[in-house]
Amino acid sequence: MGVPRWTEWLRARDPGLTAVRRSARVTVAACAGFYAARYGLGDRTVAIYALFGAVAAGGLSSVPGTPRQRATTLLAALPLAAGLVTLGTWLAVHGWAAALGMLAVGFLVTYSGVGGPKLVGLANGLQLFYILPCFPPYAPSTLGLRLSGLVAGVVLMAAAELWLWPAVCPGRYEDRLARAARVAADALYGLAAEPTRRSDPASLLEMSQALRMSQVPADERPASASARDQALSEGAGHMRHLLAQTRQLVESLREDKGAAGVEPAAKELLSASAVACEDVERALAGKAPPPTLSSCGAAVRAFESHRVRPHRAGADSATVVRNGAIALDITHTADLVVMAVRIVLGAPVPAGTASPEVRGAFWYANRSTAELYYRRVLAHLTPRSVCFQNAVRTAVALAAARLVVGQLGLSHGFWALLTTLTVMRTSAADTRTALRPALRGTLAGAVVAALILHFAVDAPAVYAVLLPPCMLLAFASGSVLGPGWGQAFFTLTVAAAFSQVVRSGPELAAARVLDVLAGALIGAFVGLLAWPHGGTGELRRACARVLDQGTRAVTEVTDTITGGGRATDALPRVRLAQRIAEASYAQYATERQTPRRATAGAETDFQVIMLVGNRVITMGQVLLDNCPPGALSAWPRSAAHLRDAAHRLRLGSLPFSHGLRSGQDQPAPVGGHADEAPADTTVIHDVCVASAGREPDPLLYYAVDAAIWMASLQRAIGAARTPPTVSRTKTSPWH
Repeated sequence: MGVPRWTEWLRARDPGLTAVRRSARVTVAACAGFYAARYGLGDRTVAIYALFGAVAAGGLSSVPGTPRQRATTLLAALPLAAGLVTLGTWLAVHGWAAALGMLAVGFLVTYSGVGGPKLVGLANGLQLFYILPCFPPYAPSTLGLRLSGLVAGVVLMAAAELWLWPAVCPGRYEDRLARAARVAADALYGLAAEPTRRSDPASLLEMSQALRMSQVPADERPASASARDQALSEGAGHMRHLLAQTRQLVESLREDKGAAGVEPAAKELLSASAVACEDVERALAGKAPPPTLSSCGAAVRAFESHRVRPHRAGADSATVVRNGAIALDITHTADLVVMAVRIVLGAPVPAGTASPEVRGAFWYANRSTAELYYRRVLAHLTPRSVCFQNAVRTAVALAAARLVVGQLGLSHGFWALLTTLTVMRTSAADTRTALRPALRGTLAGAVVAALILHFAVDAPAVYAVLLPPCMLLAFASGSVLGPGWGQAFFTLTVAAAFSQVVRSGPELAAARVLDVLAGALIGAFVGLLAWPHGGTGELRRACARVLDQGTRAVTEVTDTITGGGRATDALPRVRLAQRIAEASYAQYATERQTPRRATAGAETDFQVIMLVGNRVITMGQVLLDNCPPGALSAWPRSAAHLRDAAHRLRLGSLPFSHGLRSGQDQPAPVGGHADEAPADTTVIHDVCVASAGREPDPLLYYAVDAAIWMASLQRAIGAARTPPTVSRTKTSPWH
């Protein structure tokens, strides 16, 4: 195979040579610190900690962001790493103390990942900083040397991130949101000018799909607890709804051949929404200041004063009112997108221009990152949280491994804990999948290492030459060739490193195999006993809670505005269920797709269920803020239809929720066929009749908004339980 073909093959396996570059950075940083300390200073302790400091910071850690951001994160984590090395050094003398310390460190470090991807990326590296000094030699007197090596390794790794084959900067989620805003603006301008000719539903669907987190590389996902990332994530959800409603309006007008069309007042709404989307696109691209809400607010007030005028009863009138309500929904959603982008760009929340529902949707604005992180930590402190489960599983497995290794007196016991950390996954199936290549690779590497150690037992120069290429292959081959190859070369790496520190023979390879076997078995055993189904089962239960709390909130909100009850804490319960579901979905996306799950999961679109929860929260708050309790009781027919639609929505979703909890998908759409969706046209007809010959009353038209809201929720829930090949049709604008 020639060089060009080899390069082509490598780039096909490793696009952009990302894994190769990363491995090269780790190798240069680790070997530079190791050789300088071992042969320059003649200090073996500093050498080992410099080597593993760089390995932990670069090889075991995967910090997202630009090279500068990664380097900054590593340096910021240095005090914590030093604290863990110190703690491990002092607790290592007593086996039970070391195991209890491992239990606490394992839980706290893993659970800290609820704060965002940077903490998740650092978790394995931070675990190693405690694991490494937790084993012989028990030498607290060498703590200063250990910390010196640690600092050298981490600083060298940070420097390598900046200047040594720096990784390509990841894309920005803001750019995706900006492109979606541009497409939305073009479609809305087209609707306002020429509804039947200038808008493309396919482009709206494509941009909506591009905003889905499952379509976004991990480095781009806004998943931290900061107000900026929360606003980006929530703004994208609102943009997806805006695109869906715009697409629905486009298809509705095309089906009607533009017969009823859109009123001039509604066109003003669409134009204002288009301007807002255009401002969002320019602001995110850095071409303009943060957008304002003034244009949307003026258009909403003008439309609401217009739509209370009496309408003639009839199909055309109902269609016009319905299209106007969808246009109003689009404009309200544009308000939410604008506010999200203002928070993303660090602009203040304008109390004078933002409506109460807009300000309430972004409760986290103007709050410190520390407070938001604290709130997220408390929200996930429940056995139903996947983050909590992972922290408990990891902590118990590592503590058990430390206790077993100490009781059995295994040499190089930190390899056992490192293997436990490597093979632990969020489900028993994924742990078994990681276990096989780990054992095969370790055994193969140990055989080769034993041969080398046998023939070159007193030749440290051989190991000095072998260390860099073995380390390079250890961190690159896992991504290119498979995890078994990575384990094999990592076995050769540790053999080459330790053989330069102490005289070693073939027994070093045997010890490596024994420790890896012990660590792997402990990890697999704990993974089998503690929440063995991983994120899948929790995701299904979390989504069932979103549906249950969401439909309960819809019923409660509807009963409140129609005079049949009073709102309590339904919406806050939906918010909590939504946060847990989002964390579960993020965990589920990282797991291996087994054939069974791939088949069953095809029946349920979890992303759409979370969009349902988001929509329940935002529109439910709008209705509660604008409609006093019992506001619609003066129109008993409309109120009765709305209560009936809300209760049918809840009752129809119960079998779906039960199926999610039990693991038995039920593919039939909620409530039957699409034509059995809540009769929003019936409510609109009632409103048209009721408004004739009466004094204008803007509250009456909130019945239309509520009907449109429940109709979209009904379609979305039906689409979520229908296979994608069926649901991706024009009957569901949620896809």
